[in-house]
This record gives sequence, C-alpha cells and structure tokens, in this order.
Amino acid sequence: MDYKKLMQQYQQDIILSLIDLLKIPSVYDEKTSCKEMPFGKNVDKALKKVGELGEKLGFKVDYCDGYATELTMGEGKKLIGIFAHTDVVPAIGEWNHDPFDPIIKDEKLYARGSSDDKGPFVAALYATKALFDANLLKDTRVRIVVGGDEERGSKCLDYYFHKLHKEAPTYGFTPDSDFPLIYGEKGICDFNAKIRIDAPFIHKMNGGLVSNAVIDKFDVYMDNDKKFVKYLKEKNVNFIDNNDHLTFVGKAVHGSTPELGINAALIAFKELGDFYKINELSLLGNKLMDTSGKSFNGYSSSKLLKDTTYCLGIAKYENGVLDMTVNFRYNELVKPAEYISNFDEFFGTKSTHKEPSPYLLYDPNCDLVKTLLKAYREETDDNSEPLTTGGGTYAKHAPNTVAFGALFPGRISSMHEPNEFMPVEDIYLSAVIYAHAIKLLGDL
Repeated sequence: MDYKKLMQQYQQDIILSLIDLLKIPSVYDEKTSCKEMPFGKNVDKALKKVGELGEKLGFKVDYCDGYATELTMGEGKKLIGIFAHTDVVPAIGEWNHDPFDPIIKDEKLYARGSSDDKGPFVAALYATKALFDANLLKDTRVRIVVGGDEERGSKCLDYYFHKLHKEAPTYGFTPDSDFPLIYGEKGICDFNAKIRIDAPFIHKMNGGLVSNAVIDKFDVYMDNDKKFVKYLKEKNVNFIDNNDHLTFVGKAVHGSTPELGINAALIAFKELGDFYKINELSLLGNKLMDTSGKSFNGYSSSKLLKDTTYCLGIAKYENGVLDMTVNFRYNELVKPAEYISNFDEFFGTKSTHKEPSPYLLYDPNCDLVKTLLKAYREETDDNSEPLTTGGGTYAKHAPNTVAFGALFPGRISSMHEPNEFMPVEDIYLSAVIYAHAIKLLGDL
C-alpha cells in the first residue's frame, strides 16, 4: 500500500483544519472554569471545534462532560485508541508574531500548539479518515480522544477512564512526543518548597506560570539600589530596569529538559544572594542551576530512564516567604519522597508534593512497539531504536498506549518555547506514518 499517495489528497485539508484550531488560545483559564467548562472557555472552545471537525469528517462525537472530545469511526470488537490534546501552555517569551495567528514561513507552521499537540492530532485525524474512506479497515474501531488538560496533569483522561468508565483500547498511541517511538517515560512529581528569607528591602518577586517550563522572566520589586543595578550591568546579566522593578530574562524550554533553558528566577536568586550576602538565595541560585541534582544530593541515573531533572517552574516571594514549585522527573530507581526530603535538607526548605505520576516502561519487543516501529521504519527508511524520555504523556493515563511521534530525529523541539513551529513536511509525513500504523494495528 502506498500511504504517501493515500494521504496526498488530504494535505490541503490538514493544513486548513489545523490553522483553524490553532487560532484558539486554548490555555487553562481558572476564571472561566466551571462545571460545564472545567478547563475554562478557550479550552472548551477548542474541544468544541474538534467535535465540529469530527462531525464534518463523519466521526461519532462525544463531548465527555467538557473534559475531552471523543471521535469514533468504524465498527468491530477491536479498538485502536489515539490520545491527543488541544490544551496548550501559555505563550510566554518573546514571539516574532502573534502566537495564535498561525503563519507559514520557510515551510514551517508557526503557532502555539503547532507541534504540541494540535499538529500531530490533525495528522492522526486525517490518517484515520483516509483509511476509512479507502475502506482499508475491517472490523476495527478507531477512537481519537482529544483531552483538555494534558499540560496540567491530565485530569481529562482520569475523568474519561475513571469517572465515565470509557473502554480501554486494544492498542493505542499518543502523538505527543518523539519518533521513532517512546517505550519508557520518567516519573513526574511536582513539589512545593517554601523557605523564609529575611530581606526586607525586597518587597516581592514573581515569575513562571506553569511547573513544566523553565521561567523565562522573573520580576523583582525592591528598594531602588543603583549599586546593584551597576553590579548587574558589569556582570552582563540579562535584565530590564523598569524603574519600579527589575525583570531578569532567561530562556523558556520544556520542563523535561531544563538544562537546555536559562532560568530567570535562578539568575535573580544568585545575583541577589551574592551581592547582598543572602545565603539562602545564593545557595538556591548557584546549586539549583544544576538541573540534574548532583550538587545537592538529589541525583540518580539509571540504564533505562537516565538522569533525574529538576525544573523550577513557578516562584514567588512575598511577606518574607519564598514559595517555589519544582517539576521533578525521576527514573525507575527513585522513590520521589526521599529525594524531595534530600532537597529540603540541603536548601533548608519545607516541601509538600502532589501524587507522583509513576514512571512507565513497555517491553520493546511487545506487539504494540514492534508494529508501530515497523510503520515508522517503512515510511522513513530510518532504523533508529525506540527511546525513553523525561517527558510525560497520555501513555501514563491510557492503557495499552505508548507515545509515537511527531518530533522526528534530528529536528529541534520548540515545544513550550516562543515561536513554536512544526515543519509542514513533518505534518504530512506524520499523517502518512499514522495511517500506516493504524492499518497495521487493525490487522493484528
């Protein structure tokens, strides 16, 4: 079967449908969150748009009480599940264009959500449509579940499976990570660390919107001190003097790879601590720059899931208390409570943590992994081995499911970063791979 030829006629519709969806700023909004719209009005708008598109293409639609939109096509006992999400992280950082006004430039589609995860979702949607249009799937249902809360912990899928008691897929994948395939994911545990700091000349500090992204801007409101400003300039620190406050500038990246970013809050802690001799801030600023935890007895490495990582995603200081949210990702050897305790012992903080999202490991030789790899390799002539990752996906929340694309080997990930993009040719090729993969899964 020539899957490239099969998908060619859908290319224009893929881009037009994707652009339409990308225009919706589907960021969680607590102010408009309610029973009917649990993740706010814009996420709800995006979930409704997914349903409208699904109906137009011939899918049966279930809006799942506003937590997710379920699109189903086909008949039969076997169920192929595809789990994507339409919520996006805030469009932080300096963008070269409106993040919710998609543009194609140099054969790349730029917009928040283009690669995470609206582009891969639309590719999988049309791959499914193409297979049924060509009558290539027999006695098989394909169900695409598009959630609204993946970026904040996946309450959407928890509700879908545990409240609505929806059917588990026979085989499933989530197009929300890397090709060729992810068979293992680190555990994730957000913890909240607090420490009292005696610095009355600092009125307040704040930065960061989500735990799973490096803080790119951090505001410090303090007594005017020309000597400190001069000190920062002499050290070539990247900051903005706004007269009433200073803004330290870093680089936002995904929380699974904090070592690739520049954390503005940690720069502020280091410079304030070193200049004013505030030991607590100096310690945090200097040691937490080591995102692996080696410098503060928080490090572990394993053969399968590799190194621990710590991403400071949210920080605020008020009334003498520094309050930090840290996104901790760990391997199969780690008991997260012990490592958080080590963090507290080293930095003098007191922490509480959410229920961890456990690590995930599939057998690389299982039918699901082997079948998806076959589809990828036959369409790309790339024999890369399957991977493990620090990223957390719906694979942890959906049974019999692994992460499969859509970031190709050698491509630069722009997920959670300013100027997020997805190459147009990668959108098309992803659709080809997904069509091939769904067909093979249906034949198992």
